[in-house]
Amino acid sequence: MFIRMIGVFEVRDEAGKDRTPRGAKARALLALLARTPGHRRPRRWLEARLWSDRGQEQASGSLRQALTELRKALGPLADRLTSDRDCVALAGFGSDLADPAAARQALAQGREFLEGIDILDPGFNLWLAEERQRVAAELAEPRPPVPFALRLADLPEGTEAAIARDLAAAIARLAAEYLLGERHGLTGDRLPGGLDLQVEGAWNEDRAWLKVRLVDPVQQKTLWSQRLVASRTLDRAAGAPAVVFDATDAKLM
Repeated sequence: MFIRMIGVFEVRDEAGKDRTPRGAKARALLALLARTPGHRRPRRWLEARLWSDRGQEQASGSLRQALTELRKALGPLADRLTSDRDCVALAGFGSDLADPAAARQALAQGREFLEGIDILDPGFNLWLAEERQRVAAELAEPRPPVPFALRLADLPEGTEAAIARDLAAAIARLAAEYLLGERHGLTGDRLPGGLDLQVEGAWNEDRAWLKVRLVDPVQQKTLWSQRLVASRTLDRAAGAPAVVFDATDAKLM
């Protein structure tokens, strides 16, 4: 059994014979089940989407009538639709959404998800609006990778290898968290030349004065800078020296 959901809704059996039910709510019932993970829904859930303006007893009767209409339309495929006292389920079908390229082409040509199923029920219309957004998101073309570069300029003279290693690891971790977080990638203008991360400063016994800058390497323009004071203190818990950074004089350029 094949269900077309992009464009005019239709159901066809393996021989290509049209098995589409006439009633809009019978069609909508199939669509609701087809788009549900596992293709099984409680009767009350279906009634709330298709007969939300009716009382419980009347909504239950309407659902039974829709199931009867569906089974009659499906004919020999009626066993694909099962129900019990609590739930209704659909099995043994495929849909045009299984072919993303063809479905994307149909959407690009102006077709819509579930065209022509006009039901004056707020529960269904809310589901339909949300589902159209979900289908569009599922069929969206994958975004190409966005290249970026972080270049670390010379570290201050005397920087220990362990500090350089930890700094590189921290930068990589922060970049990954930023790109994979809720911001979904870099925002604002993308710089074709990447960014230079420049660290300058000087040591004086157990203290260092540093300046960190983000520079557009193409225009050689400082985009952001911050001054840091690093001091060496004793980490009593670890029993070893630790480097503590104190951010001062932060500013946006």
